[in-house]
Amino acid sequence: MPTADATLRYGDEPDQLVDLYGPNSPGPWLVLLHGGFWRPAYDRSHLTHLAAAFAAKSRRVALVEYRRIPGRPDATTSDVLDAFAALDATGATVLGHSAGGHLALWAGATTPELTRVVAVAPVANLVRAETLDLGSGAVRSFLGGPATDRPDLDPMMMTPLCDVVVVSGDRDDHVPIELSRSYADAKQVRLVELAGIGHFEPVDPLSLVFDAMLNTLD
Repeated sequence: MPTADATLRYGDEPDQLVDLYGPNSPGPWLVLLHGGFWRPAYDRSHLTHLAAAFAAKSRRVALVEYRRIPGRPDATTSDVLDAFAALDATGATVLGHSAGGHLALWAGATTPELTRVVAVAPVANLVRAETLDLGSGAVRSFLGGPATDRPDLDPMMMTPLCDVVVVSGDRDDHVPIELSRSYADAKQVRLVELAGIGHFEPVDPLSLVFDAMLNTLD
């Protein structure tokens, strides 16, 4: 597993940290938000290879960890904002995968200083994701109640404040591409559909679509 060049703490809790990769120089961050259906068992480790690969392309990368406490979504979202503040994320691009894609879209609708959001296989519609029972009840577990009670956390109910690109594989069996299509259509944002691609290939730097992912950053 690649080792970060440095780690920044933005709070006292064990999960309130950001791993930093790439050049230690001024310039906008590429902020990565990992997925895992917001569950405690899944942390930032599965995006370390992607972070290192982007850093090797001279990107200044921040891989955010955040609290994942069932029924306490506001702890998660406040951690994301606190991490942005600690980094000074003005002008940043935020790339999130799966549940991290949800958080990226949420951030793009609440954080005016961001430049771009790249939402990869995002849980872009919480109500629809709950209906589909994605992740065996992941949405309700995350929120601690029905999705209809938290429109303030549902990207489908929010307006983007920055440029948004949605990336999704048409063979994704974890977060169906219909969520990306419906979000992109509703918000009139760019959708990149990856033919023959599933859920995890877009965040694998050894996959055939890594160059397509790089292209979404510029």
